[in-house]
Amino acid sequence: MRKYQSRAANVLFIPAVVGIMLMGCGLGGQPNGLPSTVLVTLPDGTQVDATQGAGVITLADSTWDFYRTASNAQSTAFMRVAFGSEGELTRFENNTIASEIFGETLIFDGARHNTTQAGLQYAAATFGAETSDSTGFAFVGQLIAFAAGFQAAEAEATASAEFDPDVPDTIRGMFTFMSVVTLLDVPEGNQSDEFNFIGRRVTTE
Repeated sequence: MRKYQSRAANVLFIPAVVGIMLMGCGLGGQPNGLPSTVLVTLPDGTQVDATQGAGVITLADSTWDFYRTASNAQSTAFMRVAFGSEGELTRFENNTIASEIFGETLIFDGARHNTTQAGLQYAAATFGAETSDSTGFAFVGQLIAFAAGFQAAEAEATASAEFDPDVPDTIRGMFTFMSVVTLLDVPEGNQSDEFNFIGRRVTTE
């Protein structure tokens, strides 16, 4: 697993390469090939064996828009990230990363969900933990796409960022993504990208 860390990163989001799923038999007997635990390395160097669905309480009930940045310019949001009541990463919305494969909405509950392509489903899960002083955290996310019961694609995304000390509702860092299509003929299905991003907490008036 590759790890990326910005010079002042307090927040680390680390997804792992997805497991393999063939005809309904996952790795280690886990549903949809997603593991029950993943070893998560925190920004301070400590490691935690995080369970599927574990979260970061600091992020509980929050939603963030992630924007691609270039120099001082900021584009439109490339995804919205939502966290649940225990700080678990629950879903991506308005997703533009490999949306041809996984669709615009990704639900991280370990179950299978339909994509925008007929006959194509996906399963996704995340694993999170935070440092003892709550200054940093890490997540591992895994995604698998299925066609006719066979693994059709896999994806890996990584991001490292830090909270803006002057604007607590802002994070800045680097985002990377890799997807590999194995059974489908999807234009731009195989992707590899890395760019700076800024995340802003979504607030309601």
